[in-house]
Amino acid sequence: MRLAAALLLVAACGGGDDRGPVAFTDTGGTLEVPGCGYSVTTRVGAEPPRLATAYVGEDPTPRLVHLGIVGDPKTSVVAQWRTVDETTTATTLRYGVGANLAESALTETVTGIQWAYAATGSDLPRMHQVHLCGLEPGTSYSYQVGSPGSFSPIYTFTTAPDIVAHPDAEVLYAFVGDSRGGYDVWGQIVAQYQARMPDLILYSGDAVTIGIVQEEWDLFLARGEPLFAQVPVVMAHGNHEVNAVNFYSQFAMPGDQENFGFDYGFGHITVANDTPSDSGALTGSTVEFLRSDFEASKTARWKLLMHHQPMWSASNHGSNLTLQATWGPVVDQYAIDLVINGHEHEVEITKPMRGGAVQASNADGTVYAVIGGAGAPLYANGNEFWTEYSEKTNGASIIRVRRDQLVLDAFRLDGSAIPMSFSKTKP
Repeated sequence: MRLAAALLLVAACGGGDDRGPVAFTDTGGTLEVPGCGYSVTTRVGAEPPRLATAYVGEDPTPRLVHLGIVGDPKTSVVAQWRTVDETTTATTLRYGVGANLAESALTETVTGIQWAYAATGSDLPRMHQVHLCGLEPGTSYSYQVGSPGSFSPIYTFTTAPDIVAHPDAEVLYAFVGDSRGGYDVWGQIVAQYQARMPDLILYSGDAVTIGIVQEEWDLFLARGEPLFAQVPVVMAHGNHEVNAVNFYSQFAMPGDQENFGFDYGFGHITVANDTPSDSGALTGSTVEFLRSDFEASKTARWKLLMHHQPMWSASNHGSNLTLQATWGPVVDQYAIDLVINGHEHEVEITKPMRGGAVQASNADGTVYAVIGGAGAPLYANGNEFWTEYSEKTNGASIIRVRRDQLVLDAFRLDGSAIPMSFSKTKP
């Protein structure tokens, strides 16, 4: 196992410094993560990221543990959490190779980074992050987070497979969105996912009702913790997140956390923000990002685009015509296989589309799937010329990705199948 990169962080962050929180500054900032080859940047409204110290507050019990991705998911992962007291700045992760290990087998220790951010209804929530780099592909690891004397339960995660070494690898993406206000329903969906154990979670936005309100984020993450502590989550920004500092502070994601692409198994996933702070970016720089990312990944076996507001929908909001006009031609040009969205609180899937017209088969066009039933109040479904199937229901989906096949299957809260499956094969 390549431990050198991960252990560099221990050397950089250790040393017994017992300082607690410093005076809060909301300027944001950037910190190079030693040994990982990338930086972490916080937004205005948050402190600059700082190396952890040894300070332990009144109640350092870890909570809301969740995993994320910044670097290559074959060789890295990010663990994130908060503590009960919010003043603890000690940030430690212990891990070992193998699933479901005993605590005595967690022989590697890594110290991380931390920062506080301003939030409505909360006294400066403090994020703790540990970046593990130099891991082995397709390998299970056991870990726990916290500080001396107060660690979390032991969880297991598995890195993404090396598809060159294992061309028969299959990965499962969980795809869902729109839990806002319905966290009991969201908890039921999490339980369904635990029974299926995906490798990656793709969340298409609107996790909360108003992104600046911390209490809702706590509910979302608390319900998700049994899954999120074992499976990395990648978030698309939804309009209800309102580009709040809470959103960008709580989730580790590549690039600028708004528009980025990454490979996982045989799939390349492009994520885009369709409600940016600068509305002009929607038809300008974001289109250029899509074109650039699609070009860079054009040889990928399977290409998926995730954003929040659907270009094609027969439900409450209807199709986003601006995105149809500006993003649609780029999707067509690069023959994206599947576009996944939320925003509509129901489920629907289109016929294969290209140039605004229905195509004979999904070999000729892109299919657009909406899974927005994670707990927000349901909308009436509808049918238009592009609709393959729609249903007013809470639900979620699994996307199976192999070298030769991409399959989406949707299910309701009770686990029963929604008849809107998508399957595409390539020789």
